[in-house]
Amino acid sequence: MLAFVDIQHEKITQHPIQGPPHNKEFLERARNIQNAVGIPCLPVHYRDFSLDWLRAKGVKAFFISGNTPDWAEYDWDNFKPLQAAITSGEYPVLGFCGGHQLIGMTFGAPADALGPLETGETDLMPDYHPGMRKERGYLPLQIQSPGHPLFAGFPDTGPVVMESHYWELKSLPDRFRLLASTNWCRIQVMQHTDIPVFGIQGHPEAYTPQYPDGSRFIRNFAAATGVIER
Repeated sequence: MLAFVDIQHEKITQHPIQGPPHNKEFLERARNIQNAVGIPCLPVHYRDFSLDWLRAKGVKAFFISGNTPDWAEYDWDNFKPLQAAITSGEYPVLGFCGGHQLIGMTFGAPADALGPLETGETDLMPDYHPGMRKERGYLPLQIQSPGHPLFAGFPDTGPVVMESHYWELKSLPDRFRLLASTNWCRIQVMQHTDIPVFGIQGHPEAYTPQYPDGSRFIRNFAAATGVIER
């Protein structure tokens, strides 16, 4: 069994208009993870998640979603059970986008906006934090650790995954290894050196028939951490 932890803020998940499409998309991405790995994937909101929940459900690994509101809008005490599971080393974990940032901040790294647009740069999401840099669309990752098992089966140009963010980790957390970057975001993929904790700033779980690389990336994670055989 796998688990996909939704860290979207309750003001979105419980909103009468924004909630239903978000919840539908979250379940679709949980199914994408399940199909990529070949193991059932349980969706769960972070407020209902804990190490005891993982153990009771027989989970082998868990994934952490992205989120929309800025981190200052959250009560961080509610993240403590999730952070305890991340730092325990008991389960392989892969964070996507906001989940990647949450992992980095859990281990002491700062996160902030990519920065303001410079003259001549296009605002890719003008209705979302206008005037700020964003990465949006399916972009290739620049591999910084050639031969790493996460990138098995990909060309040297790297996997293409969906990006949708205006924040990033500003430095690599202690005891983490940089695995991939993009032009605007250096810490795109990272790995803890001692426990099976990984983060990716993109959204490999949002793979499509036209852009399928995210499926292989997720499966490579499961194989690299011993969840499945390669």
